[in-house]
Amino acid sequence: AGKGPDAGAGGVHYEGIGAGKRGKRMKIRYALLAAALALALTGCQAEEPTGTAPVSPEPSPTAGVPLRTPPELPSPEELLERQPMDDTHDAFLVDTGGKLGTLLVTAEKGEQERDTVFGGYRTTLSVWDPRDMEGPIQTMDISVGDIAFGTHKVVDANFDGHMDFSCMYVMGNQPNYWYLWIWDEETGQFVEVPEYSQISSPRCDPETEIIDGWARNSGAGDGVTTFHRWEDGKLVCIRRIETWWEETDMVIPETEGTVFAYGIKVEDRIDGELTQVYYRYYSVDEGTDFFPEREKWENLDYHGED
Repeated sequence: AGKGPDAGAGGVHYEGIGAGKRGKRMKIRYALLAAALALALTGCQAEEPTGTAPVSPEPSPTAGVPLRTPPELPSPEELLERQPMDDTHDAFLVDTGGKLGTLLVTAEKGEQERDTVFGGYRTTLSVWDPRDMEGPIQTMDISVGDIAFGTHKVVDANFDGHMDFSCMYVMGNQPNYWYLWIWDEETGQFVEVPEYSQISSPRCDPETEIIDGWARNSGAGDGVTTFHRWEDGKLVCIRRIETWWEETDMVIPETEGTVFAYGIKVEDRIDGELTQVYYRYYSVDEGTDFFPEREKWENLDYHGED
């Protein structure tokens, strides 16, 4: 009677203990099963699929292609050699000594003009940067006499350390006149100097920084001597010496040659203007000429006798 469901508290107690142990054992089995399943899934994910090779990245389209280096630019000297040189073409180099370095200048003679005194030809000057020959960086349109075309000089005319250039535009028996362009480092351009074009046979002296000129009038040695210098960036005449001769009605008895009278005039720059500082006319009776006096005034430190 004590062993049935209603046998008392003691039976109920033992029955409860047995059930609890079985529940714990079931939970442990489920936990172990879940862990095993998780490990199996993890292993499947780590392994490569059977029979499938790993996929390699596609090669770059440029792989194995050697890198291209830009073509080497010709030197200014090589470019100069390629330029045409003939009766209608000229070319030369100007080393500016600045940021653009050496530039190429070309000249091309065009049609003759009818409205010029010396029968000049329209001429186009072009300035090129050898590093970029797509087009000129500067062009100038000028008029040049036929026999003067192709005559040029590269010179530091304003004595600033940057090279400039000039081109002859007219030539006579002795007088010859030139255009001048000086290099402007700030603008990277050549700038024309109109005053220079009025100087015959100009010579630039870097020691004195004076530009002198001489225009002969005749075989008798008369003419005009000029001296220019730079003041505030402008080229100005600081002395002008003019000499001349005149025929007279008198003749030399021994040779029956004509007797000449001579004259000389000197002008100096005073207060910004040329002012006459000396004048002399040599009459026939004096029997002398202007040559000794002109030589004195060609020295810029000379200012006449006290």
